[in-house]
Amino acid sequence: MFLSIFVSNWSGALLPWRVIQLPHGELAAPTNDINTTVALALLTSVAYFYAGLHKRGFSYFGKYIQPTPVLLPINILEDFTKPLSLSFRLFGNILADELVVAVLVSLVPLIVPVPMMLLGLFTSAIQALISATLAAAYIGESMEGHH
Repeated sequence: MFLSIFVSNWSGALLPWRVIQLPHGELAAPTNDINTTVALALLTSVAYFYAGLHKRGFSYFGKYIQPTPVLLPINILEDFTKPLSLSFRLFGNILADELVVAVLVSLVPLIVPVPMMLLGLFTSAIQALISATLAAAYIGESMEGHH
């Protein structure tokens, strides 16, 4: 997952694809599309549930009523917010980086955008690391037992 996000982010950070105009649509990093980031987040959720069910069986669902059954709605809501935050974090940061570079390239096309493009490479790598780390943390959390 890390390599997929990393290559997708860098494909948009190395070249300002938004500058190239197409008759229908535009070229951009795959993670610049909300559908791609939502799909990655949903794959993480599927892996999260699969790992929990595989490791703990149906006792995995007991975590929803821990420490008290009153927290059942909040624990269920947590499983919806995890993929939502994963997808919006990745999408928002990559889109913002590409928009800043595209605006700077259109305003001052030669030297000024280069530092922002280098910063975009750095933030793209950090976002790939954060997304993969959070996915691993969510999967690891689903496999551990509550004591």
